[in-house]
Amino acid sequence: MKGISRKARQGPQRTQRGRTETRVLAFAGSSGSGKTTLIEKFIARLAEHGLRVAYLKHDAHRFQMDKPGKDTWRAMEAGASAVAIASADSWAWLARVDIPGMEDLVRRTLAVADVCLIEGYHGSHYPKILVFRRGVPLRVVRPWRTVVASYGDDPPRGRGGVPKSIPHHGWDEVDALFERVFGPRPGGA
Repeated sequence: MKGISRKARQGPQRTQRGRTETRVLAFAGSSGSGKTTLIEKFIARLAEHGLRVAYLKHDAHRFQMDKPGKDTWRAMEAGASAVAIASADSWAWLARVDIPGMEDLVRRTLAVADVCLIEGYHGSHYPKILVFRRGVPLRVVRPWRTVVASYGDDPPRGRGGVPKSIPHHGWDEVDALFERVFGPRPGGA
């Protein structure tokens, strides 16, 4: 794995002080199921423990980060292949290039963060939480062995649904779900 740091090669988990830590966690579910709301809660809890968190979102549609009419938007519309914008506390880079593969995106996020939370990429090999809300179609995840828990309304179980072996946490059980994935003291904090 030339060009990838040992830290990044360790992937979704690494061993530190004799215990395994989750470094990458994906959230799967249909649009409107509550994935982003749960991710916000996880980000806040991880930050409380002093961990740097990166968020990686897969958008199945064409997205727009810039605002129409603004300078960087105008430059892209005029044909620029890349634009960057920087302020005193942040910067962004938008480019029309070949999209990096998911492994490369995760590697890049782990270079600047302790934990990477992924929204989407349902078919990835990373451990994931399936978020389900009644009235929203169940997102079938393959392979099921990557799902560490389901969250929200109790999803359909068994044939055509979530395997019965996958533990479930209701809407009011965010703390228990967080501890299931990250343990009581993420990062040793």
